[in-house]
Amino acid sequence: MQMLLNNRDKLFALDVGMRVGLFLLVSVAVHLAAGQWLDWRTPPGASRPTAVAQAEAVALPRLVTVVPPAPIEPEVESVAEAPPAPVAPAVVPRPDPPTPMPEPRKQPLAQVPQLSRTPPVESPPPAAPQETQATQEQQASAATAPQLNASPPLPVAEPVEVVSQAPRFREPPAAPVYPAQARRRNQQGQVLVEVRLDAEGEQREVRVVQSSGFTSLDRAALEAVADWKFQPELLAGQPTPSRVQIPIDFALHARR
Repeated sequence: MQMLLNNRDKLFALDVGMRVGLFLLVSVAVHLAAGQWLDWRTPPGASRPTAVAQAEAVALPRLVTVVPPAPIEPEVESVAEAPPAPVAPAVVPRPDPPTPMPEPRKQPLAQVPQLSRTPPVESPPPAAPQETQATQEQQASAATAPQLNASPPLPVAEPVEVVSQAPRFREPPAAPVYPAQARRRNQQGQVLVEVRLDAEGEQREVRVVQSSGFTSLDRAALEAVADWKFQPELLAGQPTPSRVQIPIDFALHARR
C-alpha cells in the first residue's frame, strides 16, 4: 500500500512539472512573437528594444513547489474479543431408586415316598459246571467251523523268465562311444552286459556280467545298452519276460 502511495505522488509531481515547463515555453513563444510584430510595426528611425531587454521584460512565473501528500496509513480496526460464552453447568441425572428385591417364596417340602415292603426275589441257582463247559465247547466249534471249511488261496504263478540266445531290436542299436581317455591310453577289451526285459520288451535291469578291466569302457557299454529298444521274447506265441547277454568289444585298430 505504501509503495502505491509513493508511486502516485511521484506521478503527480512529474505531471505538475511538465505543465509548468509547457506554460513557460508557451509564454516565451508568445513574447517572441509579440516582439517580432512590434519590430515589424516600428518605423526604421525609432529605437527598438533589444532581445535581451524584451526577455528581461517578460515576467517569468514563479515555480510552484509541489509537496507530495503524506502517506495515509490504513486504519486498523481493532476487533474486540467477544467474551467467552458462559458454560452451562452439566446436569447430572439423579439415579433411580433401587427396586426392592422380591422376597423368596417358601417352597413346600418334598414328600418322601414311602417304600413298599416287597419280599426279595430269589436268584436262580448257578448252573452246573458240566453244562457251562459244554456250552463253551459248542461256541468254540462253531467259530472254528468257517475256518476249516474255507479253502486256502491259490498261489499266483510268476511269469517264467526265458533266456534269449540273441537280442531282438525294434530299431538298429547305436554303437557305443569309445571313451577318449581310454583311446589315448590305448585301453581296449570286451564287456559282457546282461539285460532283463519284461513282457513288453522294456528294460528292467542292466548290469555288467564280465568287466573289461577298465571302468570307462564298462560305463560306456552300460550307457549304450540303456538307450537300445528291444522286442519282447515270445513263448508259445505269447510275449514273456526274458534276459539276454550281449558282448560289446572295444578295440583299437592300428592306422596304416
